[in-house]
Amino acid sequence: MIAVALPGFAPPYNSGMEIARERFLDDSRTYHLTVGVRSRTTAAHSLLSALTDDERAQVSAAIVKALDEVERIVRAHMTSAAK
Repeated sequence: MIAVALPGFAPPYNSGMEIARERFLDDSRTYHLTVGVRSRTTAAHSLLSALTDDERAQVSAAIVKALDEVERIVRAHMTSAAK
């Protein structure tokens, strides 16, 4: 997935190339996390842009695994109503 600005929202700067995943940790949508990889230099932008669709999918899968771990760690600190 390549992150895209929402309609009507334009970031104030060029955010570069980004591959990100996001997740709501509860039904109330109170806990919303995003984990991703974003290019910060022209060289990194070129590197991410050169990935094939399959390689982007592999990066995305790695990000999902990382997000699973982050969720496992932070879930203990969520209010009991949101778990």
